[in-house]
Amino acid sequence: MSRYAAVLGSPISHSLSPAIHTRAYKLLSLDAQYSAIEVQKSDLKTFLSPERLRDPGCLGFSLTMPLKEEICREEFSGLIAVDKLSNRIQSANTLYRTGNQWTATSTDVLGFEYLLGSRKLSQVSVLGAGGTTRAALAANQLRDAEITIFRRNASRDVSLVKSFPELSINFRDWQDLEAATGSELLINTVPDAAIKDLQLNSLPLLVDAIYAPWEPSITKHQRASGREVYSGIDLLCAQAIFQISLMTKLHFDKEHMFQELRAEALANLK
Repeated sequence: MSRYAAVLGSPISHSLSPAIHTRAYKLLSLDAQYSAIEVQKSDLKTFLSPERLRDPGCLGFSLTMPLKEEICREEFSGLIAVDKLSNRIQSANTLYRTGNQWTATSTDVLGFEYLLGSRKLSQVSVLGAGGTTRAALAANQLRDAEITIFRRNASRDVSLVKSFPELSINFRDWQDLEAATGSELLINTVPDAAIKDLQLNSLPLLVDAIYAPWEPSITKHQRASGREVYSGIDLLCAQAIFQISLMTKLHFDKEHMFQELRAEALANLK
């Protein structure tokens, strides 16, 4: 039986997922193929046909933009069970099967938790208010923190507070961005061009969700300063180890796998 998995999204040609998942399969001695497939929002329902989902060789799918929010729509409820976590953040990046049951979940949240480890945070700044921000807010390490979200407009403020009523969330306008550098942790979710001139003189820890173009200026600046940084590549590989575990049902050393995938991703950027 031919086994396979794939990353779905649009545009998809830039994705590093095939490289890192293929590396994982080799390390796990798993005979399976992982590819990138161009799928628009309007085509996702057709792609996830009952016939495809019944294929015993299909291990699962990774979802990237613009499909992470699309899969949480009611029209997919008959095909995929969206778990509690993804329902809360209205974003899922992983489809995996258990027997004949398909589930959508967010390993983006698990990726943030993996990188943040045992930290207890009291003051966090987040740049942007989209899906990646919602995944970050769901991480356990932010539960007791004072969180400030910097955004260009207030259109998502109400929904964010409603999704995370237990969190202490403040909102500030984009022109106040310099204030973000006074936090213990800065999480960036916006494109590099939007923040390339931001000064990080007092920032202890950065988690930058962006990795294209590589190396983003904010990551490069933080690394050059000698202060701690987790890049978009780190986040990509951290969430991937949980995808791989869910799809393959295999057990492995997650830290070893993370380091292997990180090396593979960086090699494919050169």
